[in-house]
Amino acid sequence: MGAWLRWLVPGLGVTVMAAMAVGLAGPGRAARPVPLLPPEAQERVGGSAFLVAPGLLVTNAHVALRCRAQGRPLEVGGQPGVWQVLTEDPSTDLALLSGPGLDEAPLSLSAAQRLPSGMPVLVLGYPVRDWGSGALQAMPGQIRRAALTVHDPEAGRAVSFVMTDRSGHEIPARWEDGLRYFGADKADRLRWRLEIDAPSSGGSSGGPVLDAAGNVIGVVYAGARGFTSAVPLEDLREFLARAGVAPMFRTAAAAAAPDWRAVQARAARATHRISC
Repeated sequence: MGAWLRWLVPGLGVTVMAAMAVGLAGPGRAARPVPLLPPEAQERVGGSAFLVAPGLLVTNAHVALRCRAQGRPLEVGGQPGVWQVLTEDPSTDLALLSGPGLDEAPLSLSAAQRLPSGMPVLVLGYPVRDWGSGALQAMPGQIRRAALTVHDPEAGRAVSFVMTDRSGHEIPARWEDGLRYFGADKADRLRWRLEIDAPSSGGSSGGPVLDAAGNVIGVVYAGARGFTSAVPLEDLREFLARAGVAPMFRTAAAAAAPDWRAVQARAARATHRISC
């Protein structure tokens, strides 16, 4: 079976594809790419970002790459001044923006060493359809799985797959399964990605995925109706460490029922719309 995913930056024009590997070593089937938005909307480039340190925003590399390709400077909604790409890593699809100091508190990163399937999360972002109102979208969901993905932000493309047994039941994939499915020549592009059962839409690329305490556990990069794919916490930690950024880390306290309204309210000031 196939599933549709889309880059969440308008104007990229290519979907993310997902493939299902049938059987332990069976073939996969990829969805055919389609345009992200109608042609009249494809020139507008936008995304989301969140503050990790004073004057430093995390977003997706594919947002910055698209703006650079069009020769346009990045702008942060409601914030004057020039924002520059301090560093970017297309292999993980992360970028760090530097600009005027923002007075809100940065978001903390989760100190968790493991993110279990079924963990409740909140996905934040600025959909293009709501730019007129400036509304921040917050969608609760759960982590469904970690999926192996070959990721190519420069081309606006990624392909994921899921392993099943011969009865059709999903089983965890191993790194070796990814290499066998995609081929050893794709090893440098192979990455783990979080798959979350919460909807995302164009403009949410670069938005944070939060746990019940409001800590970042991932970064949105693609999605579809009822579904979000995110760069995982481990990649974000390593990216910031290479950039010399020391974010705050916090452990989530156990809670019977997450108060998502309170989590959104705390994170809203540190989550920004970006465009070019």
